[in-house]
Formats: sequence, C-alpha cells, structure tokens
Amino acid sequence: MNTMKAWVVTAPGKLELRNWPVPVPARDEILIKTRWTCLCNGSDPGIYLGHEAYTPPFVFGHEASGEVVAKGEDVTCCNLGDLVFCWCAVGSFAEYQLIRPAEVALFQVPKNLTPEAGPVMELVIAACRALMPFPPQPSLLVCGLGPSGLVMIQYARLLGYQRVVGWDLYESRRSLALHLGADQVVDPAALDPRERESLGNFHVSVDAMGNDLLPGEPTFTNLLRATMPGGTVVSYGHPHGGRKFSPYVFQSRRLHMVSPEGDINKIKEKGKLVLQAVKDGRIQVEPLITQRLGFMDIGPAFQRLLEHPEAQIKVTFRMEVSS
Repeated sequence: MNTMKAWVVTAPGKLELRNWPVPVPARDEILIKTRWTCLCNGSDPGIYLGHEAYTPPFVFGHEASGEVVAKGEDVTCCNLGDLVFCWCAVGSFAEYQLIRPAEVALFQVPKNLTPEAGPVMELVIAACRALMPFPPQPSLLVCGLGPSGLVMIQYARLLGYQRVVGWDLYESRRSLALHLGADQVVDPAALDPRERESLGNFHVSVDAMGNDLLPGEPTFTNLLRATMPGGTVVSYGHPHGGRKFSPYVFQSRRLHMVSPEGDINKIKEKGKLVLQAVKDGRIQVEPLITQRLGFMDIGPAFQRLLEHPEAQIKVTFRMEVSS
C-alpha cells in the first residue's frame, strides 16, 4: 500500500507525524498533491482538543492549496494539473488530500498570488461567509481582528459598507486593520461606557474573536450594546468554552443573531466576487502571512499557536517532504 507523511490527531490533544495511506479517489472525488497549507487560528485548536465531528485518528488541518493529480470519472469541475483550494475539507496536513467537490466550495487559486498565499484563500472564503447572508448595511463592527476579521474589513469595503470599525486587544492587528481599510480601531480593554456610546450604534456586528480574555462584563455583551436596536449580530468566532453574554441586553435591544453562510451553492456563487476582488487587489492576502515554514514545522508551530495566539496571523507551510 502506498503511504505518505501526515500530521495525525491520534487522540484529543495529541498530534503525531505518521505514515498514512495515500487516499484513492472514488468516481466523485479528486486527489490533490498538497503544495502549501496553513494553520487555522480559529477552529484548529478546538478540533485538536476534541470535536464531535471528528473521531481520532484523522489527518489534521483544513486550509491548503494543491494540484489535482487524480480524479474520478464523474468529476467535471476541474482538470488534472489545476491548482485549487476549497472550503472546507479536513486532511490538509499531509502530502495528499482527498476531496469530494460536491460537498465543498472548490475554487482555482488566483494566479496573481504567491504560492504560499494559496492556502490562505480557504480562510478568505470562510471569513467572507460572515457577511454573505444579507445585503450590505451602512455600518459594521468587527470584534476580533485575527485573520478572519482582517478579511471581513476588506470584504465589507468591497460590498459597500460606509463605516467599518474593528475591535482587538493587540496593537499590531489594529494597525493592520487600518492599513486594510478600517475607518477606526479600538482596544476593547480600554473601552469605557462613554467611549462605547461615542462609537454609535452599528447595523451589523460580527463576533470574530476566540476566547474572551477580559475580566468583568463579557466582551460579547459590549458588542451587543454597540449594535443598534433591531440590528444583526453574526456569530462567527470559535471560543473553546462557549460564549458568555447577557441575554437581557440581547433581548432588550431586539437583536437578531445569525450564522455565516453555510449553503455550498451560495458560497460557490458569491465566492466568485471574492476571487475577483483578490485578483484585482481589493482583498489583500499577502499581508496576513506572518511566517513561512516547512512541513516538519507544523507540529511545533501549532503548539506555539496554542501558547501564543497573539504572536502570528497566518503561518503557512511548504509541503515538501524529504524522503
């Protein structure tokens, strides 16, 4: 049996480099040779620590770009040799990855990107899903300026939001958000009630943060207070222990909470605008990459992400495995 090198979650909280069978595509599947992959700051930690949708052992990772090297006879959406990425298929931290196109949103990597930026496109599509379910509104607040929040800032500008504000604890991310198009950025740790009121009420607010790190009233409750009565709150973040907030504030402001777009066909259709914006430079991907490493670095780099999530935005890995 042909084998490949893969980073495998063998039990909750345990990641090992193993020999793993090379998948063989069925008639409705494709096999890609993984060229570059990257860490997902939001959902990878939760999947690693134990997730109901994944039973160990399984190949870790879900953000990758790669070349189509084999495909089933029923697959017509791509050709051998195409450089592709998709939202969303687990199994990217390996030399090869099996994908069923009918179950994902599969796209070709824009040709203007550097090779190491290819896998970040999965994150770009994932983040844009937060604003896909409804028409653009006059104002947007993004709480959490990690990779997803920084993409949302740019996508909101593309859609026509007139005022875009970001909240984040880390100055480096706030500065990058301004560079990428935010009108204003705020440190929620330094936000007192009067300052919060001065920001005004937002038509749409997106929770794009991980675990809440601040004492006192939950940051999400502050997000609700900053959303105009009758406004929309998008639940996008991946807090490991769930999200705490005041139901009273949510109810008294008559807010609507929605999830990101989950319909594959709608993501495929609206993703065309996203890809064109990347090609045109209106959504920038390269500034999100803070480190470029190799295949053998995946395990150690993931441990650093768990210990210091603030120290990087996107870490990408060249998938060349020495024999």
